[in-house]
Amino acid sequence: MLNLLLFLGSCALIAGFAWFFSRLGQGGLTAWIAILSLLANLFVLKQIDLLGLNATASDIFAIGNLLALNLLQEKYGRQATQNAIWTSFSCLLFFVIMSQIHLHYEPSLYDNSQSSYSLILAATPRMMIASLFTFLLIDQFDSRFYRYMRQRLPQVSMILVSAMTMCISQTLDSILCNTLGLYGVVGALTEIILVSVAIKVLAIASTIPWAYVSRKLFSQ
Repeated sequence: MLNLLLFLGSCALIAGFAWFFSRLGQGGLTAWIAILSLLANLFVLKQIDLLGLNATASDIFAIGNLLALNLLQEKYGRQATQNAIWTSFSCLLFFVIMSQIHLHYEPSLYDNSQSSYSLILAATPRMMIASLFTFLLIDQFDSRFYRYMRQRLPQVSMILVSAMTMCISQTLDSILCNTLGLYGVVGALTEIILVSVAIKVLAIASTIPWAYVSRKLFSQ
């Protein structure tokens, strides 16, 4: 129950901050997208139990990233979205490179943090490449798919269209990232993908009401 409450609280916070940062302008939303991208990749290692399903603690950040990306496109257009994607990707690439450099510093005799940093940051090269490739591909896909759906369904709320495109994008994300990173390593790959998709759809559905509330609050 505690995990579910924390999960729903995270959905509310991420949706709320998306509209808060949108009030700060294009630069604010771009910074928020970059932060969510970093958090999604940093928190992905922690496994949690959610409604009896094994999930990672990072799925909500990946969804928040796409929500903010769609909001950015809604307010500032395609070029602003592309700038945010490449800015976020560059920040993520820089983080990956610097984290590996950080691990290779020889700790002093008084250091007691090296083992913790190694546990968190020492991802395999295969997982890092899979994560970076998937991030760039899915963000590019979502921005184009969202623009297409908004043109086809102009009468539908931006939040509902965003939820529809995020469901498709996150399904592709789960398939790509898990296949590229885990194929041949784990035996129940299909089950892992299905559980990942189920958790992400739950997160998207949980974000929708908070997105409406946040839009109303921060549009005053």
